[in-house]
Amino acid sequence: MPTLPRLGICHAPDGAANLREVLRAARDLCVPVLLIDARVAAGHADLVALASRILECHVLPETDLPEANAGLVTGLGLACVTTFHDDELERADTLDRIVRQAPAPGVAAPWDKLVQRQVLHAAGLSAVRAEPVDSPDDLHRAYKTLGGPCVLKPRRAAGGRGIAFLDSPEDVSAHADARRTWDGMLLEARIPAAPHPAGTPWLGSLISVETASIGTRRVHLGVLDKLPVAVGRREGPEGTDAVDVQGDILPSALPDTLLDDARELTGRALDALEVRDRVTHTELLLTPSGMEVMEVNGRLAGHTARLFRLVGAPDPVRTALAAALGSAVADHLATDGTAAGLFPTFRDRTGAVRTRLRPRDLRGLPGVQAVDELARDGDAKVATQYRMANLTVRADDRPGLDRAVSRVLDTLAAGFAAPAGPETTPDTTTEQQKCV
Repeated sequence: MPTLPRLGICHAPDGAANLREVLRAARDLCVPVLLIDARVAAGHADLVALASRILECHVLPETDLPEANAGLVTGLGLACVTTFHDDELERADTLDRIVRQAPAPGVAAPWDKLVQRQVLHAAGLSAVRAEPVDSPDDLHRAYKTLGGPCVLKPRRAAGGRGIAFLDSPEDVSAHADARRTWDGMLLEARIPAAPHPAGTPWLGSLISVETASIGTRRVHLGVLDKLPVAVGRREGPEGTDAVDVQGDILPSALPDTLLDDARELTGRALDALEVRDRVTHTELLLTPSGMEVMEVNGRLAGHTARLFRLVGAPDPVRTALAAALGSAVADHLATDGTAAGLFPTFRDRTGAVRTRLRPRDLRGLPGVQAVDELARDGDAKVATQYRMANLTVRADDRPGLDRAVSRVLDTLAAGFAAPAGPETTPDTTTEQQKCV
């Protein structure tokens, strides 16, 4: 039997793939070797202990310069390095170039959202203008340049962290006084969102395209619809807004012409950013004038791998490992049915959870496959990251799935004293500016 290649994975908690998923996906494909930053290891000793029991695991000495780990990493016999965690992208890319002895990329810092704005605008693929912001003075200056409304966001962050929607000069002044963390921000113009053409009230204006890139070859694994992004104005730290994704649906209900447009636009964006050998998660916004590229994330999207498995599609975690190795991935991605991952958030983030719902109440609903999480009565809402629940639903066709999703959302709305989510009219200003 031939020796399997050794694949380095920069790992941290809460990535898009957990240890069990990585171990299962790597079977007969590669030997996964976990690379864990010393600061992550210090804060998560249980993670290192568990990882070391089931996989080869190395703790990287603490440094802000991944090149400093070159000596250790080159001695591990790795074929390449990848990651499933947004915070580890730059480290993984640097170490990958070192073990491959590859030249520097044509686009430096491709996961920096300001760099993406500049590259995509120059390529004619984005109408959104953006300015760098590193101080309150920069914010005032950038707002005058762009005009309102705008959104202030970190150039490198995921999960909606650090975002502030600014509708007026008064908003700008208030936020300039409240925020204390300024390094690495950008201000970009907001553009209006258009409703999803399917007409389903709980569908949002964002869609995503998951793509495997093997060299310059693109295989679009799927186009997903989204539930509306929830926003809590000024409910985050330092006057920021709380921004939360609430669910994904596979496959999208867009008409074929728009599906083709989404895949083509995504491919052109990946070409412009010179993306290679990875699975990416590209966010697109439906607007009155067409689709707009909002951001390209250099790793598998969180919560979505389970949906691909539910519809019988190839495991995207395994596809991501194969893409990192430059191995072939399936061209034909037939699916069996439809699936949704739902994780709607509380509208009111304060106080304790009030509910009589139990997991069995949700498991008994048509189409529900698993209830991974349910907020418990009396717990602080932050215990579930302000989610009411996190569950999966499957149906044989999209009409059946839509009925099942509606039933779940109605049940959650009735089961919590202060429910939130897609049964209400979303703040569509968040649809184009979330960070995933």
